[in-house]
Amino acid sequence: MSTDIQRDELLRVVYTTPVLKVKLDESLEVGSKINAIKELRGWCETSDNPDWLKNRKRVSLRLMKDVVDKYFVRKTISDRLIKLQNKIELCCNKHGYDKMGSRRGAKSKDGLYVHNYTDYELVEDHIKFIVNDLHWYPSYSEYKEYNRMWKRYNAFK
Repeated sequence: MSTDIQRDELLRVVYTTPVLKVKLDESLEVGSKINAIKELRGWCETSDNPDWLKNRKRVSLRLMKDVVDKYFVRKTISDRLIKLQNKIELCCNKHGYDKMGSRRGAKSKDGLYVHNYTDYELVEDHIKFIVNDLHWYPSYSEYKEYNRMWKRYNAFK
């Protein structure tokens, strides 16, 4: 089994195991990646999981570090997107939903209906992508869009 496949499989195990996810979150919140790696390694050695995780030759410290690093980056992006989503919601509750930004979305086949894709929907979709698709990351232009939205909704005080 290649390293990338193992990393993705172990990352999927982290996302689908609430107890393990909480332990990693607690370690990462206090800034200790080393403790997060130790938690992951201990969980792999003691829990009921795929056989390749129990074989000490295949579960390297490097694999554990790569999984924790990737999880940390994805968690950071997700946390910031959730903050942005909350900021948009608070701003719209205070100033009205007509102030929410939008972009042109899909058009109906007859051309009469155009869906306006709101900022809130965009952020909500990206949160779902970051959680459900292990290979999806925001592009450079999407990061710029997040920054633009953050500035816009911070201006509404």
